[in-house]
Amino acid sequence: MTMSNSSWSALDLDSVGAGGEAGGAKLNALRAGEGYLAFLRFQAIYAMLVAAADAEGVAVDAADRRVVDVFASVSREVAAALCVAASTADRQVNLAVEAVERLSKVARLMRDGVISVAAFGAVVLEATGVEDAELIAAVDAATASELAELGGVSRGDAEGVSRRMVAEIDPDGLRERRTARGKGVTVSHDVDGSDVTIATTPEDAAMIDASVRAVAGRVCENDSRSCGVRRHDAAVALLTGRPFVCDCSEPGCPVTASDDEIAAEFAKIVVHVVADAATVDGDADKAGWLDGFGVIDPHHVREIAARTDARLRPLDIAGLADGAAQAGNPYRPTATCDVAMRAVFGTCSEPGCDRSAWRCDLDHVTEYNHDAPAAGGATCPCNLNPKCRYHHLVKTFAGGWIDDQIIDANGVIWTEVTTPTGYTVRSRARNHWLLPDLGLVPCRHGEPVAPGVVDDVGQPMRGRSRTKAKHAYRMRIRSRRRYIAACAAAAKAAELDSAGPPPF
Repeated sequence: MTMSNSSWSALDLDSVGAGGEAGGAKLNALRAGEGYLAFLRFQAIYAMLVAAADAEGVAVDAADRRVVDVFASVSREVAAALCVAASTADRQVNLAVEAVERLSKVARLMRDGVISVAAFGAVVLEATGVEDAELIAAVDAATASELAELGGVSRGDAEGVSRRMVAEIDPDGLRERRTARGKGVTVSHDVDGSDVTIATTPEDAAMIDASVRAVAGRVCENDSRSCGVRRHDAAVALLTGRPFVCDCSEPGCPVTASDDEIAAEFAKIVVHVVADAATVDGDADKAGWLDGFGVIDPHHVREIAARTDARLRPLDIAGLADGAAQAGNPYRPTATCDVAMRAVFGTCSEPGCDRSAWRCDLDHVTEYNHDAPAAGGATCPCNLNPKCRYHHLVKTFAGGWIDDQIIDANGVIWTEVTTPTGYTVRSRARNHWLLPDLGLVPCRHGEPVAPGVVDDVGQPMRGRSRTKAKHAYRMRIRSRRRYIAACAAAAKAAELDSAGPPPF
């Protein structure tokens, strides 16, 4: 085998727009290059598939029951050329077919740097079940059109857009696939543990997640368990009927709760579904949104609305013109404004963050002035968006970051995040399609002239530094390895002792 140096290191980055850039702009240019190269790779793989099919006198999509068919032969060469496993090579060939035959318009967005390779893979996965040629063409065109206008597309964004298009273009097919998936509980055992898998509906999964989170959170600061272990213990307690208690072992633990208090906590659990009234009534087939899951098809919307535990509450968007803030506390939005802002974003407004909007803080983009409310950032749809606690802290305390929110002439809500290196990401509110009238609500306040000031003294601190946390993790790994080695040595010694003296 002859090895040669790659000529890529000699590539002039200035010629592709990545040479003189810095910071976020350079990273974005390189990401676009990855998408272009992936597009070329898919084109090359598909050309190999066509050539192999021509050589055997068959069509690329011809049904073939041979184990070693055209697809298998090309996949093997792909695996050898890319130095990947057979399963990974199969996926590359499948993605190549999708990029050329079924989702060519979305693939061109990857080629042009609008979406990433991972985002294209997410679209492929969501559209896999659409079989009709006309329907997949419609999904391809609609998804590409929406993604091209979205701005700052993450993998989760691409997945959500594709799911919505499939839900609205092929709702019957999606319902059939959802019904065929079924429900069940599977228990499997391995040599060192067991797994319990529950296959259920998205809304029930959201209820289970919220219930486990509510129970697992009932511990004091002296509880020694990690979040994952607490969730495990809470889930087991719920399934087996055992009590879930804090492990601090202190008799005066302040969070010890009675059964009545836990029942009251469960009564507060809400899973939010946002949909058009016409869809709920059966007069339209617009997709809906399930918090913590994403887009659901119109049939699913009506199924949830028909549940005995469902509560339907109309959302008066037009009424926000008379006031989006509470009369007694102008810092707090009204219930309608709160729900509307979380619904129109769906997730944290930070580009790429998929944290559920109902598990986020509702942030004043321009800081609210508690001393002079009329002079600071208003409590209004034009100045509110959800941020997860982490990104809220970054926005509040990290220097050099600039957040902005703009509503254009068509009522579309956009956010802009500018990094310390000067790179700006402009993104549309992900669920504008669900509440298109929200951005058209007129504002009754003036421009901010004296935004609130952040007190740096209030910044939360880590329990330990990143370096100490990393070292502690490494120590746990080393300790575990030494323990396993000691157990193996003890077992070997016991085996030798029990075998008696050597036969010589």
